[in-house]
Amino acid sequence: MTKFVMGIGSQRAGSTLLYTILEQCSSVYMNPVKELHYFDTLFGVRNPAVLHKFSVNQLNKDIEKIVKAKDLAFLDRRYKNSLRTNFLLSTKKVQHIEYADLFRPCVHSNKLLGEITPEYMILPQEGIQKMRETVGDDAKIILLARNPVKRFVSAFKLLMHGMPDSDKSLFEEEMLKILKQPNSQWLKVQDAFNDYESALNNYRREFKHVLMLSFDELHGSVDETAKELSDFLELKLSLPNYKKIVGTKINALDETRDLSEGTHSLLQARYSENQAYLDKVFGNGSCIA
Repeated sequence: MTKFVMGIGSQRAGSTLLYTILEQCSSVYMNPVKELHYFDTLFGVRNPAVLHKFSVNQLNKDIEKIVKAKDLAFLDRRYKNSLRTNFLLSTKKVQHIEYADLFRPCVHSNKLLGEITPEYMILPQEGIQKMRETVGDDAKIILLARNPVKRFVSAFKLLMHGMPDSDKSLFEEEMLKILKQPNSQWLKVQDAFNDYESALNNYRREFKHVLMLSFDELHGSVDETAKELSDFLELKLSLPNYKKIVGTKINALDETRDLSEGTHSLLQARYSENQAYLDKVFGNGSCIA
């Protein structure tokens, strides 16, 4: 019987690294489209037009690769899965797509199917219930947690991507503008991405197996994390492959920009309760990277 592994966030907390570890170190079949954005689009967390545009672009890239290729040896079942997934998401509304269809033609040949979409972390409760009805309450749910201040800074740099690295004062100035806007939708979303306690409780109401890992453990405590993931997923992970992967940066943006003491204190105060919760769960000072 096919089961699912669902990575549910948080944004800028190592989801790409976790995807790569699961894809290269385990028997979990990870969808070639890392973030399917199925449930978040279904429940209005993500604008359908954004998913449509992304899927069209990805489908065009897939087709262009085929057209230009001199050797089609790469056109295996996994590549067909990528084509099919992007085709479905670019031509149909998610309401008209069966979730399992996004994994074909690789469903029956794999016991564990997986994907990681950070926005699943902030699904409304009815969205989580729909996920349970779709993938089963025995699905394995993985949530990644990170120091909320540094996760916020990383997310803001992604928002400001393209700004000259030398212009640190402008970077901080723009950040302060947003922090002073209590009705900023982007800020509300970032607050939700830092609310690990609510996300964990919401998912544990619906699913039997929910694991929260810290960003630091994923990067630094390789042996311990490999064992924790192996035990949770009930499979063996390749430790040599895991160590090789963490030796390189994956989707890393340099979020080490210097902030003034005032701005840093402002962020610490904003996310003090979130940090206190992480300290309680992982031990004081464990989620600091």
